[in-house]
Amino acid sequence: MKKLVTVRQLILILIVCMLTLKVLYLPSLIAKDIGRDAYVFVFSFLMFDFIVLLLLLYLFNKNPELSFYEILKNIFGTVLSKIIMFIFFVFFFGKCWAVFQSNYNYLNENLYTSLNWLVFSVPILFVVLYMSKFGVNSAARLAEIFVPIIIAGFLFSLFVGITKADFSQLLPFMEKSFFNQFPKFFKYSFWFGDYIIFIVFFGNIKQEKKQNLKITLSILTTIFLTTFFIAVVFATFKNNTVCHSNAISDIVQVLSTGSDIGNFDWILILIWDIALFLFFMFNSLGAFYCFRQTFFKKWQLLSISIILFGVFLLNVFNNFDIHNGIIFMQGFASYFIIFAQYILPVLIVIFSFIKKRRKNAKVYLEK
Repeated sequence: MKKLVTVRQLILILIVCMLTLKVLYLPSLIAKDIGRDAYVFVFSFLMFDFIVLLLLLYLFNKNPELSFYEILKNIFGTVLSKIIMFIFFVFFFGKCWAVFQSNYNYLNENLYTSLNWLVFSVPILFVVLYMSKFGVNSAARLAEIFVPIIIAGFLFSLFVGITKADFSQLLPFMEKSFFNQFPKFFKYSFWFGDYIIFIVFFGNIKQEKKQNLKITLSILTTIFLTTFFIAVVFATFKNNTVCHSNAISDIVQVLSTGSDIGNFDWILILIWDIALFLFFMFNSLGAFYCFRQTFFKKWQLLSISIILFGVFLLNVFNNFDIHNGIIFMQGFASYFIIFAQYILPVLIVIFSFIKKRRKNAKVYLEK
């Protein structure tokens, strides 16, 4: 089978999925509950995500030629595998629904006074529908083109924030007990767990030397930079962080408009609009992959059309109200998200060990 995705492309996809939502609404939201120590909790959850990535890497390295669904079938059989794929389908579909309305609100707040939801929705949905015909190959190529630009925009925003940040605002460190604060953070689980997208590319990645080292070092670097960015946002805006729901672009506005780079915020807005689009497309691809394994593999165009129409319809019913979306994701949905992005991958790896042990025992007895 022809491998369609390089390790470099996979890393870029993982990076953009990890960055996109964490540098928009998240700092503003967690400022209400956690305050100045939010970066500590963000780092903790990012490390949980990193553990999940290591588990997925383990499964991939043991079965580099198999798709994720084929691995599940070997471990659990057909019926249970389809149930697991359905859970991941709901997970990806929820991500698509939320980021679609996030993208609409981001543009409506920053570039338009009143953006018609049809004018926004129709072009994006048709582009994703068209790109889905080419599967993981199109996702990989788009990542290689646009993610370096997105990373450059992120680093630029981080640099601007550092020049205006007052890091004394982050003191005293952990004024309130970590363990008392930690349960509050579980309701922000939706903003994490982005490495689950890795399952879409199982069986399609070109093997390279030191690929595990390249992936882990790249992701660890991104984790530390993301954590540092959250700290810089709080050090820059202080108690007003709760008012800055678009942190990645708002942080550039601390520069005076008379400066040479003070008007670059609109460029950063466009860059992060691309990031939101890519995040939506990658998760649509994830929902499409899981949908096909759960229901039917024929009529690919129909499958992705059902998913995209469902995303659009739910947002219309919700009136593209991001506040309702945030409340939903912080409520009952957070328990499902924690199960899908943390507990389920751990269970899959545990049962893969059990399956392997039973297989080895059977071979030993036959000898």
